Amino acid sequence: MQRRHLLNALAVPMLASGCALLPSPDGPAVQAPAGALLADPSYPAIGAKWRVRVTERGFFRETVEERDITAASVEFNGRRGYGLVTPVTTTVLDPASFNTMGSIEGGKVTVSCSPGEGPLSRPLWVGKVSDATYSLTDFSYGQTWNGARSRSRVTAFEDVTVPAGTFNAFRIEYDGGIGTSVDGGRGGRFYSPGIETKEVYWYAPGPKIVVKSVVSRLGSHHSGTGTTTTELVRAPA
Repeated sequence: MQRRHLLNALAVPMLASGCALLPSPDGPAVQAPAGALLADPSYPAIGAKWRVRVTERGFFRETVEERDITAASVEFNGRRGYGLVTPVTTTVLDPASFNTMGSIEGGKVTVSCSPGEGPLSRPLWVGKVSDATYSLTDFSYGQTWNGARSRSRVTAFEDVTVPAGTFNAFRIEYDGGIGTSVDGGRGGRFYSPGIETKEVYWYAPGPKIVVKSVVSRLGSHHSGTGTTTTELVRAPA
């Protein structure tokens, strides 16, 4: 399933100094430190193309492949979305938040998220923490997870090296589906499939793209435990 693996298309615009107010995990607004570098997520223009390398590691296998991605405007559940189109899967992002609305395969919706789930909220700055609650349905698996929780933390602005080069990037650490995947199935008494992940994204303002992401599926994740690493090979053009 490609629900998260194609989030490498997320992008960051030019940085600016300033401050902003956003909800904190406990409810009160949190203000960015004075003089903080702020980033407001955006994306390459519709029609842009880029290439990524995806490395999938599981219990008994490891695969490495390169994928071409094209940005497109797509229809998703009666709404207009920003599509990351590959030959097999289209991951659909919310144009307002640039988080994942779901995915399409063979012209059919395979995964749907409400509201869009993912690591982004506007604006970004180092030290920011954001919590969210969402519902996710995997139609291929035949299950819905209601009230799933997530937390994202912007932990650094640092250099990261990928096949396309070395970039200055925001490092965002994201926990998705918190508590949905426990290890009960491994103990033999019961099985509780979930969607829990730990993810890290590096957003680079230069190419306006996520140049690297690492997604680890935890516990009794319904897609199986493992790690997917995605790296930018060719920048958008």
